Formats: sequence, structure tokens, C-alpha cells
Amino acid sequence: MDTLGKFGLDPFMFLAQLVNFLIIAWVIFRFLLKPLMATMKKRSETIAQGLHDADQAREALREAEAERQKILQKASAEAYRLLETARDEAERLRAAALERAGKDADRLIVEARAAITLERRDMEKAVQGLTLELSGKILETAVHGLFSDTEKATVLARGLERIERAGRS
Repeated sequence: MDTLGKFGLDPFMFLAQLVNFLIIAWVIFRFLLKPLMATMKKRSETIAQGLHDADQAREALREAEAERQKILQKASAEAYRLLETARDEAERLRAAALERAGKDADRLIVEARAAITLERRDMEKAVQGLTLELSGKILETAVHGLFSDTEKATVLARGLERIERAGRS
């Protein structure tokens, strides 16, 4: 014990700081990391659903093309005049279906990207706010008992200001 005192280490304060650190680590894990991970999992599921929907739209496009081919085969058995009319109509329908399906797929992709961007911004703001709040609490806990109330207020104000500036850059 005297050896630790020679190095300026108070065993009781060291133990108290270790306990404080473990408590803060548990709080961060419980109230910051777990909700963050749950939100990230939800976002991943949303993205996967969007990609699945886009794949379904592509499959519907392929099925429409296959249906057009069947219609053309049946029409070939009829007279030449009916064949020409059926080809013109099928081509018009295919172009419209392709255009419609392409627009729908593009719209779904754009909407999914916009939703992801908004969710990412919201998450970043929430994490930044929680980080700033937790940093302030950690700083307040760290300076507790080391400074007078006036010095403590000054140190806390400067520390939070630096943390906030660092978070913006």
C-alpha cells in the first residue's frame, strides 16, 4: 500500500474510478449501443425489403415478356393480316409495360435511397446528441471533487464546447 502511495496512487480512488468506469460502460452499452444496433438491423431489413421488391418488379417484367411471346406464337397460326395487327399491338403493350415497370423500379429505388438517407441523418443526429450528453456526464463525473464549483463549471463548459466542435467537424 505504501508503494502505491509513493507513486501518487490512492487505491480507494482507483477502485472508485474503476467502478465508475464499469458503470458508465454498462450504461453506454445498454442505452446507446443496443438501441443503435436494433435501429441498424431494422434499417438493413428495410433495405433488403426494397431490394426484394425491385427483384419482384424485374420478375414481373420478365413474365410480361414471356406472356407477349406466347401471344405472338398463337397469333402466328392465324392469317397474315391478323399476325401484323397482333405484332403491332404487342409491341405497343411491351413498350408501355417496359416503360411502366422501369419507372416503377426507378421510383422504388429512389424512394428507398431517400428513406435510407433520412434515416441515416436522423440516426446520426440522435447518436451525436446522446454522445454529447454522455460526454458531458462523463466529464462532470471525472472532474467531481477535483475542482471548486466555479472551476468545475468553467472546465465543464470548455469541455462540452470542445466536444461539440469536434462533433461538428
